[in-house]
Amino acid sequence: MKLILNADDFGLTETVNHGIVECFKAGVVKSTTIMMNQPGTQHAIELYHQGLVPEVGLHFTVTAGKPLTPPEQVPSLVDEHGHFFCNVTLFDKSDVNEDEVMLELNAQYQAAINAGLKINHIDSHHFGGVFKPLKAAFTRSANTIGLPVRRIDNIVNGQDSLLVPTPSAFDMRFFDDGVSLSNLQDILLSYQTATPNATVELMCHPSLSVDEELKLLSSYSDKRVEEYQLLTSPELKQWLADHQIECIGFDDLK
Repeated sequence: MKLILNADDFGLTETVNHGIVECFKAGVVKSTTIMMNQPGTQHAIELYHQGLVPEVGLHFTVTAGKPLTPPEQVPSLVDEHGHFFCNVTLFDKSDVNEDEVMLELNAQYQAAINAGLKINHIDSHHFGGVFKPLKAAFTRSANTIGLPVRRIDNIVNGQDSLLVPTPSAFDMRFFDDGVSLSNLQDILLSYQTATPNATVELMCHPSLSVDEELKLLSSYSDKRVEEYQLLTSPELKQWLADHQIECIGFDDLK
């Protein structure tokens, strides 16, 4: 079985960025996705150009921060201050404009390309591209760009209209209370038993430490350090090798 452990939120803060770099060095995490509108974005870009992040995708963000598109061009996505609506508000909205979603996704993708990043796949922060108000627009944009994406059938069933490659499965249980070696092992063994030739993607959210900036930007903070410690542990790397689970990135997705 092949495993993609994708580190979400590259670019959120510098401590998150450093945690992701250390996970790459440890050899288990081989994929990450960058947020193009966060305080640590430029720092993440610099780390990439230093060769510390071998591959990177786009973490399409429409539920945190400000759009890269002028706010007046994406009115269904922003509040009166020009900030994106939070995920709870956005995913309940009935008037999300599909063209605005595509405009912003393309703006973030182009910003990454302009920064010299070789983007190799796309996913979305808070599963923004998966929930019903945005799924059609995310799918259309992904098809146009033509890069692999994270599966989009984990919240709303179906991805038949998606024309680009995805992993065989995506599992979101390695998160919060699910962050433990035993739970990770159980998840992977269940897939290995049922689909031994599959490529399974799990998201992860490591951070080297927790500072006030991270706490301000994300309600998910302390667990990020636990993830970092687990993902860089020799015990996990050895267990994966013993069970013939190969860690890959999206560059290896065929």
